[in-house]
Amino acid sequence: MKFLVIFAIFVAVASAQFPNVRRPLPPPSQPPRPAAPVSRSSNDQTANIIRYDNDINPDGSYSYAFETDNGIAAQEQGTPRDFGGNPPIIPDVAQGSFSWVSPEGEQVSISYVADENGYQPQGNAIPTPPPVPPQIARALEYIERNAPRK
Repeated sequence: MKFLVIFAIFVAVASAQFPNVRRPLPPPSQPPRPAAPVSRSSNDQTANIIRYDNDINPDGSYSYAFETDNGIAAQEQGTPRDFGGNPPIIPDVAQGSFSWVSPEGEQVSISYVADENGYQPQGNAIPTPPPVPPQIARALEYIERNAPRK
């Protein structure tokens, strides 16, 4: 009897954690309803995927792309490259981009290449350092020219 009570409690807790797992199917006599038109979502929690592509080839190359209705998009292509060695070193060389709309409404886009030289992003959201003031540049040149030699 204890086992039955514990099992019933376990089932009740599990079904409370996942209320949307079981959805009834429409009766076969009803025709399927047409899909709702895709509209731009302003809420990230209710975003829908409007495009998804994914290709993986036998040689190890791949590509994927997706886009959501709230302005998020990403795409990447990659190919393996053999750098030789024993065992051979075969890292992927990838290039791609991703974008989203900031809370201020600005389109943010980043493109990148990832290869043997590391991850190299470019885009309008990547901070850039300010230029070195001329006085500091001259001081650094002076220190480099007049550094004591060992």
